[in-house]
Order: sequence, then structure tokens, then C-alpha cells
Amino acid sequence: MARGVVIGGGLSGLVSAAILSARGHDVVLLEKQPKLGGKIQELQLDGYHFDFEPSMITMPWILERVFREAGKTIDPKLRFIPLAVNSRNFFESGTIIDLTSDPDYMMEQMREFSSENRQGFIDYLMESARLYEIADAKFFENPNINWSDFLSFPWLKSFLSVYPHLTMDAFHRRFFDDPRLLAMMNRYATYVGSSPYRAPAALGFFAYLELVQGVYYVEGGNYRLVEAFERLASEVNVHIFHETPVQQITVKDDFRFEVKTEKYLWDADFVISSVDSVTLRNLMKANRQETKVNLEQSSSGFLCLLGVDKKYKHLHHHNYFYPLDHSRQYVDIFEQKEWSLTPALHVAFSGHSESSRANQGSNLAVYVNVPPYDKNHRLHQASYYDSYRDFIVHWLESKLGLVDLGKSIVTQKVYGPRELEAMIGTKHAVIDRVNASSFFQPNIKDKSVEGLYYTDSSTHIGGSIVMSVINALNTIPLVEEDLAKKDKKWSTLLEY
Repeated sequence: MARGVVIGGGLSGLVSAAILSARGHDVVLLEKQPKLGGKIQELQLDGYHFDFEPSMITMPWILERVFREAGKTIDPKLRFIPLAVNSRNFFESGTIIDLTSDPDYMMEQMREFSSENRQGFIDYLMESARLYEIADAKFFENPNINWSDFLSFPWLKSFLSVYPHLTMDAFHRRFFDDPRLLAMMNRYATYVGSSPYRAPAALGFFAYLELVQGVYYVEGGNYRLVEAFERLASEVNVHIFHETPVQQITVKDDFRFEVKTEKYLWDADFVISSVDSVTLRNLMKANRQETKVNLEQSSSGFLCLLGVDKKYKHLHHHNYFYPLDHSRQYVDIFEQKEWSLTPALHVAFSGHSESSRANQGSNLAVYVNVPPYDKNHRLHQASYYDSYRDFIVHWLESKLGLVDLGKSIVTQKVYGPRELEAMIGTKHAVIDRVNASSFFQPNIKDKSVEGLYYTDSSTHIGGSIVMSVINALNTIPLVEEDLAKKDKKWSTLLEY
């Protein structure tokens, strides 16, 4: 039995800890915050229930697989509800379209919405399906990809087939010339905190996941998923410590680890880090030569949680609003480092699917992409939040048809990048995703420190819930394979 420490109680850390413990290892999970879940949190305000991460759930069978990998049955309290409409999309021009995995409904809408792009939409879905098949076969289940793999003809062929020379926007323009379709499809770049003018075409597989396989909702909110995995972890004897930040990680001479917190010191055969790479490097500074890492900060967010005493019947569970100049926001965020005054808005209204969450009104979680936190920037001061919130409410009233929204708000709370990062306990730092090398993120396994593994967002494709779980599932066999090699090595030395 090996001893392991998992740092960070987000989904990837929680899943890694649960499965390894279920397979007989002694695992400690250390979480800095009072609650597990990382960026998946919830809040109740005067009877209104909100998700901090109102993400679309795709591939629920991957989430269910976690229980099977741990030798358990699926938690009966965990229910995935398919959404008939993935998202309702509003445009400043006044047009509306529902994105759905129902092909007949989609084609019926396309005849009216953009008939000249109807065939292009069909071709795009077929190509996004091909991108998904390549990603699934070559990348999702291969966590330790090296550039030397390109010496293999099959790998090189796969790489060249995912448009390594194209950005996401350039890829989409091969199928669409309608700016509204470009706005909707380019939005997938925000899933990796990037811009469609920098994100790779290869990430077009996100369209397949949503528009073909469908989108789901976790009954009771996304935090029910965290609770289910926490119950699983407790059932398989993971030692969970809340409010226990790690102070230092030391690599000992025998290639074991010492993990130090304020009150405890753990010896470990392996360490899995689900915190961001910047934090992890700081924890290991004392005993590891610092190497330059090419990091780029992803976008952050501005979140308005609005409890409203009226319902808006034209809203669905997920709603998006796109301004006429939909590309301007990417220039503002990634080049000018400014909060955009022509932003795209994501309005999550889970009360549409579960009325008890909205207190007989509307629980609107409004998310806007903004630059990452900069303490020296004027727009990241709390004094600016109120004015930007007022601006967002005005846009919702005038552009999205939420009549008298400002007058109908009975409770509210806003979070800027500073608050979101403090709550999550991490920085918005990801590896530069400029081209198709985003399929070749830093390896899960550290190349210089034996027994150290990473499951943070910089080591997997995209920032979605299911991708973080896939990353954790990929970590398990690597840990067990390395532990087996280590046992064999020590056995050989003893025999000698």
C-alpha cells in the first residue's frame, strides 16, 4: 500500500483521491477552502439558489464512470437531466435561435435563421464529430503525450488532420459567413479562457459534444456532483482535511515527499496537485530549481447573482446574448486588458428547469468574461463593480427583453476576478493555447520529480467539468504504473 497526498479538492483532485483510495492506497486530500469543489460552488440568497459555475454538463457517462472505477454503484442521489434546449441565443439584431441536439428542430430553425448556411452547419457538425473522434482516440485517453510521438506516422497524421495552422475563427469561417453563427461557435474558445482568434481549430470538437451528444443539468445544481464524489471519497476512506492549505512540499533523498501544513506533516510516495501550476511551483521553491514556464493568464469573469421577483418566460436554462460587434470583446479582454462595453452575456436560469431554485421568481446568474485579476488596474477595484453591474442590468433590460429587471431585483451579489480567485483559491493561469499544441499540454507526470503528478486545468483540453474528470481518470493508471515499477526496483535491489 502506497501513501499519497492530493492537493486541492476540486473535481480532478477529489476523483483522483477517491479512486486511488478505493484501490487500496492510503490517500490524504488537502483543501484550502472550507468546502470542496474548487470553482464548482453554490450560494443561497433569500431562497434563491445559484451555481457559481453554471456550466453545461456533457458526457454524463464519464461522471458515472468514476463510481465504477472505484468499485461502487452510481450514487442514487445524483441525477442528470437532459436539456431539450442546450441554449437560447439572442442577438442585438433581434433574432433568436435555440441550439439543441435535436437535428430536426435545428434544421427547421436554420431554414428561417440562416438558410444559406444550412448546409455549412451540417458539414460543420460532421467535421466537429471527426475532431472529437480523433481527440477521443489519440488524446483523451493518452495523458503522457510527448513530442517524440510525432516520429510515429499515425500520430503525425492525426496531428495534421486537426488543422494545426488554423485558429478557431478561421476554421469556422470555412463553414459560415453569417456573423451570428460565427459568434455562437466562436464562443467555444471561452471554454479554455481564450479568444477564437488564438484558440486552435482542434477545439471545434466542443460543438459535437453539445450539438450532437447533448447537454445535461444536475438535478439540484452542479454542487450535487461535488457532494456525490465527496460521499464516495469518504466511503472509500479518503482522509479529507478542509481549511488546510499546504505550506511546503519537500522531495526527500529517497524520492519520497514531505507535505507540510500548519498543523501536520505527511510522508508520501506520490503527490497529485490539482491546484494551478503557479501555486504548486511556489510550494516547491525551497527544493526545486526554478525553470521558466511559458504561462499565459486566461480570462477571468464578472458574475452577478440576481434574485428577481418576476419570471421571464422567454428565457431557457442557458441563455446567451451577442452584440452586433461580437468580436470586439476579445480585443478588449486579450489585447487591451479592459472590461468590454460590448460583452457577450451568459445568463443561467436554472429555475427554468427546477422552479424550486428560483423562489417563485427568477434566479439569474449572469456571467461576463473579463481580463484576469490585476490589483493595480482601476477596473479591478470594488468601486467599479457596482457601475459595471448597473451597465449589465441595463443591457439585459434593453437588449435581452428583461423588462423592469432593475426594479425587480430583491437580492443580489456580485463577484469580480479578485473575489472569484480568492474563493477558488487559485490563479487564472493556463498554458498558452495559440495553436493545435493545446492537444499537447504539459504532461500529467512531472518529468523531473518522480512521483509528482498534475491534474490542474493546464494539463487537459478545456476547462469543462467533464474534461477535468477525464484528466483525473487518466492520472490513476500513471500513478499505479509508476508505483509498480518502484516496487519492482526495490525488490530487485533487495534480492541483489
